[in-house]
Amino acid sequence: MRMLKTLAWVMLALLAVDVLMGFFLVTDDGQPAIDAPTLLPLIMVAALATLVAFGYAPFGARAAWRKPAGREPVHAVLDGEGFRHEGLSGSQSFTWSVATRALETNEAYYVYISNGLASLVYWLPKRAVPLGDQAAVRAHLQAHIPRYQIR
Repeated sequence: MRMLKTLAWVMLALLAVDVLMGFFLVTDDGQPAIDAPTLLPLIMVAALATLVAFGYAPFGARAAWRKPAGREPVHAVLDGEGFRHEGLSGSQSFTWSVATRALETNEAYYVYISNGLASLVYWLPKRAVPLGDQAAVRAHLQAHIPRYQIR
Protein backbone atom coordinates (compact mmCIF):
# COMPACT_ATOMS: atom_id res chain seq x y z
CA MET A 1 0.00 0.00 0.00
CA ARG A 2 2.88 2.37 0.76
CA MET A 3 4.27 1.84 -2.76
CA LEU A 4 0.85 2.61 -4.25
CA LYS A 5 0.62 5.86 -2.27
CA THR A 6 4.14 6.83 -3.32
CA LEU A 7 3.25 6.16 -6.95
CA ALA A 8 0.08 8.25 -6.55
CA TRP A 9 2.10 11.18 -5.14
CA VAL A 10 4.60 10.96 -8.01
CA MET A 11 1.71 10.84 -10.50
CA LEU A 12 0.13 13.92 -8.90
CA ALA A 13 3.41 15.82 -9.10
CA LEU A 14 3.94 14.91 -12.76
CA LEU A 15 0.35 15.82 -13.65
CA ALA A 16 0.69 19.18 -11.88
CA VAL A 17 3.88 19.96 -13.79
CA ASP A 18 2.26 18.86 -17.07
CA VAL A 19 -0.84 21.01 -16.56
CA LEU A 20 1.16 24.04 -15.43
CA MET A 21 3.54 23.72 -18.36
CA GLY A 22 0.57 23.40 -20.70
CA PHE A 23 -0.86 26.67 -19.50
CA PHE A 24 2.39 28.61 -19.41
CA LEU A 25 3.90 27.26 -22.61
CA VAL A 26 2.41 28.33 -25.90
CA THR A 27 2.68 26.99 -29.42
CA ASP A 28 4.09 28.92 -32.39
CA ASP A 29 0.72 30.54 -33.09
CA GLY A 30 0.30 31.84 -29.51
CA GLN A 31 -2.26 29.22 -28.37
CA PRO A 32 -1.81 27.34 -25.07
CA ALA A 33 0.12 24.10 -25.49
CA ILE A 34 -2.66 22.13 -23.78
CA ASP A 35 -6.36 22.33 -24.66
CA ALA A 36 -9.54 21.35 -22.81
CA PRO A 37 -9.98 17.88 -24.41
CA THR A 38 -6.43 17.00 -23.33
CA LEU A 39 -6.85 18.53 -19.88
CA LEU A 40 -10.02 16.59 -18.90
CA PRO A 41 -8.42 13.10 -18.81
CA LEU A 42 -5.47 14.52 -16.87
CA ILE A 43 -7.84 15.97 -14.26
CA MET A 44 -9.66 12.61 -13.97
CA VAL A 45 -6.36 10.76 -13.43
CA ALA A 46 -5.32 13.40 -10.88
CA ALA A 47 -8.61 12.94 -8.99
CA LEU A 48 -8.07 9.18 -8.80
CA ALA A 49 -4.44 9.64 -7.73
CA THR A 50 -5.57 12.10 -5.04
CA LEU A 51 -7.97 9.52 -3.58
CA VAL A 52 -5.18 6.94 -3.47
CA ALA A 53 -2.58 9.38 -2.11
CA PHE A 54 -4.74 10.79 0.67
CA GLY A 55 -6.70 7.61 1.32
CA TYR A 56 -10.43 7.27 1.63
CA ALA A 57 -10.67 5.57 5.00
CA PRO A 58 -14.45 5.25 5.48
CA PHE A 59 -14.92 3.51 2.13
CA GLY A 60 -11.97 1.22 2.70
CA ALA A 61 -13.08 0.17 6.17
CA ARG A 62 -16.68 -0.48 5.21
CA ALA A 63 -15.66 -2.47 2.16
CA ALA A 64 -12.99 -4.43 4.03
CA TRP A 65 -15.25 -5.83 6.74
CA ARG A 66 -17.61 -7.24 4.10
CA LYS A 67 -14.79 -9.28 2.56
CA PRO A 68 -14.36 -12.86 3.76
CA ALA A 69 -10.91 -12.03 5.22
CA GLY A 70 -12.62 -9.42 7.43
CA ARG A 71 -14.93 -12.07 8.86
CA GLU A 72 -12.27 -13.91 10.83
CA PRO A 73 -12.79 -14.50 14.56
CA VAL A 74 -11.58 -11.57 16.61
CA HIS A 75 -11.13 -10.96 20.34
CA ALA A 76 -11.63 -7.30 21.29
CA VAL A 77 -11.08 -5.60 24.64
CA LEU A 78 -12.28 -2.09 25.48
CA ASP A 79 -11.02 -0.74 28.80
CA GLY A 80 -10.00 2.52 30.44
CA GLU A 81 -6.67 2.55 28.61
CA GLY A 82 -7.87 1.96 25.05
CA PHE A 83 -8.96 -0.66 22.54
CA ARG A 84 -7.18 -3.89 21.67
CA HIS A 85 -8.12 -6.63 19.26
CA GLU A 86 -6.52 -9.90 18.24
CA GLY A 87 -7.34 -12.08 15.28
CA LEU A 88 -5.83 -14.55 12.85
CA SER A 89 -4.20 -11.73 10.86
CA GLY A 90 -2.56 -10.13 13.91
CA SER A 91 -3.27 -7.81 16.79
CA GLN A 92 -3.54 -4.07 17.23
CA SER A 93 -4.03 -1.67 20.11
CA PHE A 94 -4.39 2.07 20.62
CA THR A 95 -5.08 4.47 23.46
CA TRP A 96 -8.22 6.57 23.63
CA SER A 97 -6.22 9.79 23.31
CA VAL A 98 -5.44 9.12 19.62
CA ALA A 99 -9.07 8.45 18.62
CA THR A 100 -10.54 11.51 16.88
CA ARG A 101 -14.09 10.32 16.29
CA ALA A 102 -16.32 7.26 16.26
CA LEU A 103 -19.26 6.16 14.16
CA GLU A 104 -21.87 3.53 14.89
CA THR A 105 -23.86 1.98 12.05
CA ASN A 106 -26.22 -0.99 11.86
CA GLU A 107 -23.25 -3.21 10.97
CA ALA A 108 -20.33 -2.04 13.10
CA TYR A 109 -18.57 0.46 15.35
CA TYR A 110 -15.87 2.52 13.57
CA VAL A 111 -13.12 4.35 15.48
CA TYR A 112 -11.08 6.88 13.48
CA ILE A 113 -7.42 7.46 14.35
CA SER A 114 -5.78 10.53 12.81
CA ASN A 115 -2.67 9.70 10.79
CA GLY A 116 -1.54 13.03 9.39
CA LEU A 117 -3.45 13.62 6.15
CA ALA A 118 -5.57 10.46 6.30
CA SER A 119 -7.25 8.41 9.03
CA LEU A 120 -6.83 4.85 10.14
CA VAL A 121 -10.12 3.14 10.86
CA TYR A 122 -10.58 0.39 13.39
CA TRP A 123 -13.90 -1.36 13.32
CA LEU A 124 -15.72 -3.78 15.53
CA PRO A 125 -18.51 -5.65 13.75
CA LYS A 126 -21.75 -5.66 15.76
CA ARG A 127 -22.20 -9.35 14.97
CA ALA A 128 -19.13 -9.97 17.16
CA VAL A 129 -20.73 -8.21 20.15
CA PRO A 130 -23.50 -10.01 22.07
CA LEU A 131 -26.78 -8.10 21.90
CA GLY A 132 -26.76 -7.47 25.65
CA ASP A 133 -23.27 -5.91 25.53
CA GLN A 134 -23.89 -3.46 22.67
CA ALA A 135 -25.23 -0.74 24.98
CA ALA A 136 -22.12 -1.08 27.17
CA VAL A 137 -19.83 -0.82 24.12
CA ARG A 138 -21.70 2.30 22.95
CA ALA A 139 -21.45 3.89 26.41
CA HIS A 140 -17.74 3.08 26.65
CA LEU A 141 -16.99 4.63 23.25
CA GLN A 142 -19.08 7.72 24.05
CA ALA A 143 -17.23 8.18 27.35
CA HIS A 144 -13.78 8.15 25.74
CA ILE A 145 -14.28 9.62 22.24
CA PRO A 146 -15.62 13.19 22.03
CA ARG A 147 -17.11 12.99 18.51
CA TYR A 148 -19.48 10.01 18.51
CA GLN A 149 -22.11 9.60 15.79
CA ILE A 150 -24.89 7.08 15.31
CA ARG A 151 -25.90 6.54 11.71
